[in-house]
Amino acid sequence: MLGLAIGAGVAGAQDVGVTATEILLGEVQPMSGPASLIGKAGAAGSKLAIAEINAKGGINGRKLRAIYEDDGYVPARSVSAVKKLIDSDKVFALTGTTGSSHMVAMLPTIEEAKIPTIVHMAPNPAVVNPRRPTVFMIGPDYDWAGFVPINHMVEKMGQKNGKFGILYQDDDFGKALLAGYQKAVKQHGVASVAEIPFKRGAKDFSAEVLNLREKGVTAVYLGTLTTESAAIMSEFRRLGMTPLIGTLWAGQLPAAVKLAAPSGFEYLIPDYYASNYDPAGMKLMETAKQYLSADDHANFNRYTVSGYVGTVVLAEGIRRCGATVTRTCVVDQLNKLKNFDTGGLTGPVSFDNAKAQAVLPIKLFQTDPKNATVKSVTDFISY
Repeated sequence: MLGLAIGAGVAGAQDVGVTATEILLGEVQPMSGPASLIGKAGAAGSKLAIAEINAKGGINGRKLRAIYEDDGYVPARSVSAVKKLIDSDKVFALTGTTGSSHMVAMLPTIEEAKIPTIVHMAPNPAVVNPRRPTVFMIGPDYDWAGFVPINHMVEKMGQKNGKFGILYQDDDFGKALLAGYQKAVKQHGVASVAEIPFKRGAKDFSAEVLNLREKGVTAVYLGTLTTESAAIMSEFRRLGMTPLIGTLWAGQLPAAVKLAAPSGFEYLIPDYYASNYDPAGMKLMETAKQYLSADDHANFNRYTVSGYVGTVVLAEGIRRCGATVTRTCVVDQLNKLKNFDTGGLTGPVSFDNAKAQAVLPIKLFQTDPKNATVKSVTDFISY
């Protein structure tokens, strides 16, 4: 789809994970556990990119292959998985790096190995602060996911005098969202009346929602994944509450939208990837029919796009190295990447900055619960 230039000829000294005919990649994904919907989709996006590239002859005469490790959304398992990929499987690079706390847990191993790594699923500020020389992050910091919906509620939805609240997962992921939320309420001078953490894997939110009702919230940010958001919205309805709601990118997953639809809330979702209902997303879904299993295609979502874009971006770094592919060369080429076109799946991707972070513009979506779909509220906007 994105037209990697294909060349011929293989020469020179190669690096670990590279042979005359193949380049081996690795991924750690939550393919089981509470975030399995995300991990399976991310892996499917990588598989799609690899299949598409290989169908066109590979990269400079080499095919790509990937090994996928499941961490079950448990940071300790993430560390074990990445060590296996690096030490036992001898992968050349990493293209999938699971959740936020999980990525932070893996960083010491990644830094020690000096392995090229693309972070495209969980853009935690801690990943690039301080700068890790071989780590490249696609997407704005998580805190922007907390900022953008609150900003829109104040500026466009009549909440200048509103009472705001947030529920957030009590880990690095949730705290980054909290920081963005706090930035928005401070910038606009609005009231934050409730900032409530919850433990990862929580299922009962009755006490937290009751707390929000007692505080009289009119607008709420949900720093949640998929099933939690639906459970909280259901509790809002049970208690007769009708706050405006915003959440993060995972909220536009088709499964998440369907789970939340019975509650009837038209909640806001920021994202830096195209949705299934954007022209670029629909085009990629059509391409995916050729390469993905029926199950993977049926579960196509923004994390499929994420996995696809992350793999294609790494592949571009590899392509630019020509016949002699080394980790040092790929890192050098990725550091020079500027305005790489993803065909509308994101804004242009650039790593030529101090953090090697592609701070992509964000589009705001809103759910249509009657049809269990999402619609665009804004174009991609840089903040």
